[in-house]
Amino acid sequence: MLYDAIVIPFDGSASARAALDEAVRFAKEDPGLVLHVIQIADLEQAAVALLESKGVDLSESAVPMGMRDAVEAVTQQASEHLRAQVDGVLRSLMNEKRVSLLPEVHPGDQIVQYAKDNSCDLIIMGSRGLGALRGMLGSVSSYVLREATVPVLVVKAGE
Repeated sequence: MLYDAIVIPFDGSASARAALDEAVRFAKEDPGLVLHVIQIADLEQAAVALLESKGVDLSESAVPMGMRDAVEAVTQQASEHLRAQVDGVLRSLMNEKRVSLLPEVHPGDQIVQYAKDNSCDLIIMGSRGLGALRGMLGSVSSYVLREATVPVLVVKAGE
């Protein structure tokens, strides 16, 4: 076994799908490999957007109660959407698969910390391809490359 556990940050982008496909290649070679697919989402902002779309006045004192319900609703919806995006790709694998939705604090830190906390020994992530080094890799990819204590494989989406 080259690796025991891989974390794949997934945001639904083409490069994230390419990273997931690369992780699947590793998994097919080693059925003992554990795949951790994580998505980091700004659930509070999504909840605010949901409340605003329903015409809720966010200046009212009752908002915290409505906010809690809205966060639960968007969390449920985001979790279902994440599963729908990755289950088809992962379904055929014999490997252990863990799919998690994490509320956004600082994505780069969260990816690095998740890898540490879950004993992941490789991070495979997508790149957005936006410009000179930091932009070429994307700010999160660049951060993870600098801060991770395990190897990081950055995958670009095919043309």
